[in-house]
Amino acid sequence: MGAQGGPMGRWFRRWRGADAGPEFWVDLASGEVQQGRQGLGANRMGPYPTREAAQHAFDTARARNEAWDEEDRRWNDDEPDDGPAAS
Repeated sequence: MGAQGGPMGRWFRRWRGADAGPEFWVDLASGEVQQGRQGLGANRMGPYPTREAAQHAFDTARARNEAWDEEDRRWNDDEPDDGPAAS
């Protein structure tokens, strides 16, 4: 069957970007927006559907982190404080 047919073929084409429209990524080292997969996956954030969405990636991540931190604070405030956890 190879990389052309079946579920693996669809996955490979998607991974390669052949089935998708343009995707934009943010290079974490430089902060530059790049179209398509360039560089190592560990060094990029995305994909984003538009260049504009990628340009705001750090703002989006910061807002999500703040929301999650607030959710964690509310969650932890609901739990009884039994002192230090037993080991």
